[in-house]
Amino acid sequence: FKQKTAYEISACLVGSEMCIRDSIYITQSGAGLNLDIIQDGQNNVAGNSTTAVSLIGASMNYSLTQTGNTNILTSDLEGASASVDMDIIGDGNDVVLNCDATGNYSCDNWNVDLDINDSGAATGDSSNIDIDVGTTMNSDDSDVTLQILGDSTTANIDIDGASSPVSVTSTGSTNNFQINVDGNGDSAGHAVTIVHTGSGATYDVVQSGAYDSILNLTVNTAAGAAADVDISQTQ
Repeated sequence: FKQKTAYEISACLVGSEMCIRDSIYITQSGAGLNLDIIQDGQNNVAGNSTTAVSLIGASMNYSLTQTGNTNILTSDLEGASASVDMDIIGDGNDVVLNCDATGNYSCDNWNVDLDINDSGAATGDSSNIDIDVGTTMNSDDSDVTLQILGDSTTANIDIDGASSPVSVTSTGSTNNFQINVDGNGDSAGHAVTIVHTGSGATYDVVQSGAYDSILNLTVNTAAGAAADVDISQTQ
């Protein structure tokens, strides 16, 4: 078991919009991790593009709650049977979640539940979300659920692996979603489920692999503001 954690706290003037920033950088190796992070305020960081939160090992439980605006969350996880639960509440947040499997660690049996503004507050706009599972090696039997409440959010979901369902529920306008699921289905098919309520949404869905590729799409748009949907299914 190896673990390295760094904390950074930057002070500011009381009442300033550039308020206190807390930064957390974690490098951990070993099975059976239970990690729970809570950050309140704005400009918080839990890993970034150069130094991600790095978690390696099987059977991990990773829970993170960020409340505030312009927060950054970047996590690289490697290991089977991971459970990831993230609640992001606020505007302008950047979320990156990767499982770049290697020869020693797979991303099989992943369960990811990501909620953007799941508390029902009035904010949750202009977030950028990137979920990539199985970049180098396939991730079988993963399950990704994304729930978004807010406008002008961009989400990219890329899953490489067999029998890996994806579910997206979105409420808001001018949201943009790109979903790519590559891998064989099982007897129940390879399902992507999308439920959108709002106006001006854009969806690009690509499914490839043997057995049935199933897309369940429900789009409820305001009058005169249709969604733009592109679907590609190949075997």
